[in-house]
Amino acid sequence: MLSLPRRPRYAVSSASDRGEGPISYIAVALLVSLLVGALVVTNVPVTVASAIKTAVCKVAAGSWCDTPEKAAEGRGTSGGGRPVTVAAPQNGGQKKDDGNCWSWADWACGAVDGLRLGSWDVIKDTWDGITFTGCLVHICSHDGFTSNWSSIGALFTTDPRETGKAILDEATKPIRDDWNNGHKVRAVFRAIPTTLGVVFGGKGLTKLKNLKGKNRSRGKDKEPDPPARLDAPEVIERRAEEAGRRGDVEGAEEALEDAEQHRRELLEAAEKDQSKVSMGERAKAQATVRAAKRAVADAKVRKVLMRTPTGRWANDILNRYNVEVRYESDGGSYYIPTVNQIHVSTSKGGSKPKGERSPEDVRSPESLAVILVHEANHVEYEHTGRVPPRTVPRDKYLKSRVREEAEGTAREVEQVYELRPLGVKVGAGIAEDIYDRGYHRARRQAIERGEKLTEAELHEIGRKGAVDALEEAFHAGRFRTSNTGETYPDYYGKYWDQANGWSKPPVD
Repeated sequence: MLSLPRRPRYAVSSASDRGEGPISYIAVALLVSLLVGALVVTNVPVTVASAIKTAVCKVAAGSWCDTPEKAAEGRGTSGGGRPVTVAAPQNGGQKKDDGNCWSWADWACGAVDGLRLGSWDVIKDTWDGITFTGCLVHICSHDGFTSNWSSIGALFTTDPRETGKAILDEATKPIRDDWNNGHKVRAVFRAIPTTLGVVFGGKGLTKLKNLKGKNRSRGKDKEPDPPARLDAPEVIERRAEEAGRRGDVEGAEEALEDAEQHRRELLEAAEKDQSKVSMGERAKAQATVRAAKRAVADAKVRKVLMRTPTGRWANDILNRYNVEVRYESDGGSYYIPTVNQIHVSTSKGGSKPKGERSPEDVRSPESLAVILVHEANHVEYEHTGRVPPRTVPRDKYLKSRVREEAEGTAREVEQVYELRPLGVKVGAGIAEDIYDRGYHRARRQAIERGEKLTEAELHEIGRKGAVDALEEAFHAGRFRTSNTGETYPDYYGKYWDQANGWSKPPVD
């Protein structure tokens, strides 16, 4: 990690010079604590809470704040031994466009949009609070009157901790949705008025409806809670896929439970009356369960990706280009551009019948994450126009495709090196030794030339040397494809030959 120069400290007037006393600091501190606490309780990403705290602290300029400048102090350099990724790999990690206006003003537009939506949420909830109160005195339908009083009654039969969590969870759902869908700036600024509405306004009143029927009393004489109404299969499947893509294993497993429950209910209904459940409904329920199971597997791998800089780059690429990832027991690992789909082999090697497979034959989520990093590199090449057409000369085409493979393999090795300090035991085979030799050789040669280079520049030189060494190994046939077992020059050469109507003469 590079050590950044400390920012100079500037003299500022004291609180008393500005007409502020300790009470103002306490008030702001309480506001920050309430905001951050409410967001953390409801599982809003920690980054959102941190961003809100930093924004309020910058305005208040309070000495009690932990600013980014303070956090950076005391950081030193790290290195030695294995090569270290100084920064996230190139061409990755670009911020997802919030889609509100011109790209150069996207940050400001996201902030304004977040404040606007958050304020509108508060206004709507205020109106809902008025109508909720009106129904309590029967200024609405009889069903509304009964429902609202039932919600009030739930306050006295529900665990207070569950009450607070249910209210806050419902109130901050739009913030979490924005964050998970990539609108991060909007999520941060939307959280400010929304959370203020929870803490100081009447938002909680309208969320009491979610408590109805959630009697948490453990008394034996109490009736069990009625089962919650399940989402439609399409919604369950979408929930599962979204959870999988952000590495939310718990969310994907909950969607799977709902999918299996929905299938059971359909089968039970069919046993009572076949005419009430169509074959199409059964097939859809089965397909939803299968999709949810794939999402759970995907979430476990994506969760590993989210632990490292290289992994986060790969996950961003997969989500940005909406790539479908399928985990198969056989067939190797590869990317199919025509359908924008990645196939990842979960088997360590060879093809065994299902009955003969053991847990040792199945790759761990950590190993699958390393493979997925390699395939994400192919996705980026394809979607950024870096894959050459097969109309270019054969040698130029082969050189470009083999370089692409070498770059993807370098990213695999870097993912391995980033996982090991986290206690993960995973390897990248002979690619590690080739990467290391190329990396250190290039660095040493640069130092011997007497050039004055920073550590970051030496790292980039070393990394290029590593990719060059891997490229040479690919051309020499030291790596073979996982799906066909061919060398990569033969594999890509075959596709060029087919596209250009050329074939090798027969061997006598």
